Amino acid sequence: MNTFKTTLLTLFVSLSVWFILPVDLELARKVPAFFAAISMLSMAAAMLISCRTKWLDRLIGGIDKAYVWHKWLGISGVLGASSHWLLVPGPAGNGIDPTFADFGEEVGQWAMYGLILLGGISMIRQIPYRIWYYTHMLMGPIFIISVYHTFFSDVPFSLTSVTGITLLFISIVGIVSWVYKAIFKKRSFCTYTVSDIKAIDNAVEVTLEAESKSIDYQVGQFAYLDFNLDKVSHFHPFTITSHPCEQQLSFIIRNLGKHTQALQTQLVIGQKVTVDGGYGQLTRKKKPNQPQVWLAGGIGITPFISWIKATASPEQEVHLFFVGRGKFYRLMVQKVTELIGSKNIQLHVQDHKQDRLSADSISEKLSLPLSMYQVFGCGPTPMLNSLKEQLVSKGLKPSHWHNENFVMR
Repeated sequence: MNTFKTTLLTLFVSLSVWFILPVDLELARKVPAFFAAISMLSMAAAMLISCRTKWLDRLIGGIDKAYVWHKWLGISGVLGASSHWLLVPGPAGNGIDPTFADFGEEVGQWAMYGLILLGGISMIRQIPYRIWYYTHMLMGPIFIISVYHTFFSDVPFSLTSVTGITLLFISIVGIVSWVYKAIFKKRSFCTYTVSDIKAIDNAVEVTLEAESKSIDYQVGQFAYLDFNLDKVSHFHPFTITSHPCEQQLSFIIRNLGKHTQALQTQLVIGQKVTVDGGYGQLTRKKKPNQPQVWLAGGIGITPFISWIKATASPEQEVHLFFVGRGKFYRLMVQKVTELIGSKNIQLHVQDHKQDRLSADSISEKLSLPLSMYQVFGCGPTPMLNSLKEQLVSKGLKPSHWHNENFVMR
């Protein structure tokens, strides 16, 4: 979703929240009530996104895009709760039951502290994933406390009013999302066994076999994997490099952090792996009859490996631009070249020692005007942002650009 559409949606939601508040509420109380409602809505939407449902993946255009929304919804939730706490002048009603009003006020303050803590941890990338994961498990209880505060503290609306019914619906969405993720989500997981491990410099190619049911996925999608290296669930997203028609799942996982480093030494044949997927909407099925440009940076080559496997003999020209560095890059160039074989896919390789890949260097390799191509990218965010800006300035239609985000935290 582009900036203009995002701004319109934000404005629409904000105005809707403002107008569901009691009409006769004085401004000094309506403003903090508005921020409180925004915070509740943001938290509920963030928890809905964290469920990783297939319908949401399709609706938003990919789970990677959904987690961008998740991040900003979290920020909105923290800012809304903080603004409410700073601006609220004091008790404004009786709540559902006056007996619980004082306690409702007190727990609301603690919920705000918890929300600020979670928000701070999420914003600091240097904090280890494990701490981030554990603290995010507290989001459900914090939201439930916020719901208690909303309905049992001294609030200026009744449960049967438009405000009360709307907030009740938001509360139900948030609580149901948390319960689903905590209890029922695991029923959709599939169990696989590691059948093969191959080293590729500082990466490993892992092949998995399903024990019973297998996941449903398309080429170019990714899955969340828990290699069960310890007693606590740790799902991480990795792109699927196999073809859906194959009997096995395969992944190429590069050593880019603590978790992936552990896989290099601890992963063994026969290891049980929990798989959740496939996700992502980076699929060329959207416009299969148009000429295409594929842009891959480093480990971002992985979705295109499955695309190459799925490509028989494309009628339209396909250009794959692959940039990287080091031994891993050279080995992947060799692998990709072998996979392409005689297929009508033109591979353009560019080592980091050469000039940076640019719109000019891409355009000069194409036989048609840039506006006629569908462009798909996977790689480091700075690289993709730069190339998108350059290509659009050279004539690429913004709607013809498709990419997947590397960072989902």
